[in-house]
Amino acid sequence: MEHYELTPEQLKQYIAVLDAAESYRDLSDDEKEHIVRSIMERPYMDLRSDFAFKHVFRDMNLLKMLLEDVLPESIVSVEPLNSLEALPNEIDKMRPDDKNIIMDVLAKTKDGREIIVEMQRKNKASFKNRMMYYGASMLHGQLKRKDPYSKLRPVYVLCFMDLKLQHSTDQLLYHYTMMEVNSAERYGNQLSIFLFELKRLNKKEMKGLSPLESWLYILKNMGNFAGKPEDMGKRYSAVAEAAKMHDLPDKDKLRYLNDMISEEEILDMREATLEEGRAEGRKEGREEQRIEYTKAMLSRGIDVSVISDITGFSVEELEELRH
Repeated sequence: MEHYELTPEQLKQYIAVLDAAESYRDLSDDEKEHIVRSIMERPYMDLRSDFAFKHVFRDMNLLKMLLEDVLPESIVSVEPLNSLEALPNEIDKMRPDDKNIIMDVLAKTKDGREIIVEMQRKNKASFKNRMMYYGASMLHGQLKRKDPYSKLRPVYVLCFMDLKLQHSTDQLLYHYTMMEVNSAERYGNQLSIFLFELKRLNKKEMKGLSPLESWLYILKNMGNFAGKPEDMGKRYSAVAEAAKMHDLPDKDKLRYLNDMISEEEILDMREATLEEGRAEGRKEGREEQRIEYTKAMLSRGIDVSVISDITGFSVEELEELRH
């Protein structure tokens, strides 16, 4: 497999990220080096990583291409997606105690339809509730005080999942919407949720795949892809170019590595500081863990802007923790 050779300085810096993470710090130096090399010396990022997924699909041309290929024709044909507009992925709270919402990718069509695109790597118990909450939050934010309800525009939630859920059928795409229970008459098109389960695609190569199958293959296998972008076919070569590991700035490489090794741990620590209503003792324990992890990263010389992105501490708070 082709790979980019890490410099001694890079290897040292990346191992420091593992040293700072509780789950990895007790491993041997050889084990840490093996983990770092297995992640960082591949030609392309793993698109199942939140960081990599956001990095690639912040490009509206690539997002448009993805949406046109995977959404039903009845949706895509309503209005061309040529003027797709990226929106901030963190939603403003309407009340101070509202739950924090940070989406992977959020975009809007010219005719006002809003599209949420998520990558889900782990099977979390309430993830379906989260997708519904995201969609409902976008609907709730569309209308101002005197707006008529006729101005409400559809919201589409797309979730690409590196897992299988339990279903009565075996499909690559599960499309959920509101409908009458007995007649299956649709209530409307206000909210649609699309689940794409990557593990249901059992293909060894891209040749002969449909557009939907091709995208699931790319999302599932990009991290292991060792050839040239052209080998994916000219149509998808721009995706490979956007996912190149070698072209990432050093700060982004650190963010990608941290996302790959400790996604669950970091999410848990952020959740402890953001979600209201948890038992105080548990919250304090999480906060202590978050501070300990942050201090470990500071002691290893990792850039403060990277640590701030990972932990949620401001640069000023990090300077206080350093002393």
